[in-house]
Amino acid sequence: MSVLPWLSPLWKASLPLKIKIFVWQLLRDRLPSGTEVLKRHGPGNGICPLCHVPGTGSHILLSCVAAHALWCFSAIWTR
Repeated sequence: MSVLPWLSPLWKASLPLKIKIFVWQLLRDRLPSGTEVLKRHGPGNGICPLCHVPGTGSHILLSCVAAHALWCFSAIWTR
């Protein structure tokens, strides 16, 4: 496994460990998303059912239409 020096500040940040691990998995594209589950011969076809594109972690959290709607809703709700 290659060492990513730009990730080292993440481990020094004053965040809960589970948040650090989640961000680390997201940045390395290792979240248990559709494509990762498919690589391990899990259920599903690895495709986002809403967008019909590969379901990667970054897609699920950032570019999926459902994620976009959720982020917009949360922005309105937190005002």
